[in-house]
Amino acid sequence: MPNRTSLDQELASLRGLIADMANRVDEQFADAINALLQGDEALAETVAERDDQVDALELRIDRQCERILALHAPVAVDLRMLIMAVKINTDFERIGDHCRNLARNARHLVDAQALVEKTRLSKMADMSRTMLREAEIAFLENDRLKARKVIARDLQVNRLHDETVDTLVALSTEDPSQAERIAHLLTASKALERISDHTKNIAQSIVFMIEGRDIRHGGLEDEEAEEAAAGGDTAPESSPSDT
Repeated sequence: MPNRTSLDQELASLRGLIADMANRVDEQFADAINALLQGDEALAETVAERDDQVDALELRIDRQCERILALHAPVAVDLRMLIMAVKINTDFERIGDHCRNLARNARHLVDAQALVEKTRLSKMADMSRTMLREAEIAFLENDRLKARKVIARDLQVNRLHDETVDTLVALSTEDPSQAERIAHLLTASKALERISDHTKNIAQSIVFMIEGRDIRHGGLEDEEAEEAAAGGDTAPESSPSDT
């Protein structure tokens, strides 16, 4: 029967794979943004070609999770670690997909840098990448406070996305000839917003691993607690006697 030492080794290997995934996705993100903002088609092609490496690592992490579950039947914090790993593995892979999509838009914006500069894409990219790097640190350091800060930043990215959409809609009205380029910029802005969302998901999973508390739908949890408290304070009505 596998012992505790064996489980610890398997979990350490899993953490190493997740750290590798985080690094790869961060590199993809940096290159995708540079390709987009600088109109670098060659760099964009490199990002697209490396997406298969991210996909392969996703499968490797999934297999490691399956192996741990089958051999060790983990419980408590070890089980939370495994649940978190499965969730954030998916989020990292989807961030990689959005990086590929960002890069694909780059070739349509090679001669549109003046238009790009009128948006908040650069600020969105900086903030989204900061979130991604802070989420990685929170995972490596088991730091729930850093993870919660990542979650809070998502609202700022959403605001920048809304501002970018408003700007681009106005520009399309002023100059309809820019419609195609504006469409690609809208796609890029949405990709950055989705990267922020997935990074927030990663941070929420880290909080779950550390605290054992699912904070994805905090409002629902509060409502359930209130209902339980109200139910506990209310005595059941007595039914009429049949006699």
